[in-house]
Amino acid sequence: MVRSRRSKEENWTARNRWNNSEYGFLMNLYSSAHKEARVGRHGTGITFPFEFTKESWWNHWLAQKEKYGLMCPYSKIQMTHIRGTQRGKTKTTPCVTNISKDQIWPGRGYIPMNTIFCTVAFNHDKRNITPDGCQAVIDVYEQRMSDWLNDIVLQRELKKIETSDPAFKKQWRILFKKFRKNTPKHIMQRFLDLAYYQAIANRDNKPIEEFLRKETDIYDHEKENEKEIQLGRIKNRKPVNH
Repeated sequence: MVRSRRSKEENWTARNRWNNSEYGFLMNLYSSAHKEARVGRHGTGITFPFEFTKESWWNHWLAQKEKYGLMCPYSKIQMTHIRGTQRGKTKTTPCVTNISKDQIWPGRGYIPMNTIFCTVAFNHDKRNITPDGCQAVIDVYEQRMSDWLNDIVLQRELKKIETSDPAFKKQWRILFKKFRKNTPKHIMQRFLDLAYYQAIANRDNKPIEEFLRKETDIYDHEKENEKEIQLGRIKNRKPVNH
């Protein structure tokens, strides 16, 4: 009986050593990915391609490791392979820095071009967002930051102007030239438009919003005219003989 218990203990120790080794951990990920591809994630029945063998799965990991080391390609955090020491059906909370498998484009399957290994934490945060979705978020963020920074520059430069000084016009010209040089054309045009309408509003002692509404109406009217012109050109275009 003592020998039997010792054998069970030794078997458990060996399995645990395997599960926590780099190779064993990656093979467990392979088995999990293969099952997901066949029956769907969490048993949903939604299957997807799987183009790996155990050998090619391991080689895919080694190729990534050669390029990034143990760093997560997304978050640049060092990844781990800690399976834990659970027994039987008892589960432990996954280590957030552990290696996890990720489909770069969710749903397109575990194929070499679409499979990468990243941390559990980043994979959980990324979930089902696609590369297009990521790029859309980046585009909006960069535009917001650009607008915010330009607004700060504008406010900072305007505060430097001391209108009570007789020489403020010269100072204004210097600062305005500097501002114009460092500001994108569409922001500069908007600034000039607002300055123009503010001057008219001050002259006529009226709120600037009244002039901005007129500007919007004119802009919309011009856009409609452009559309009509373009449609007319398309209708009158002569067919090309081949």
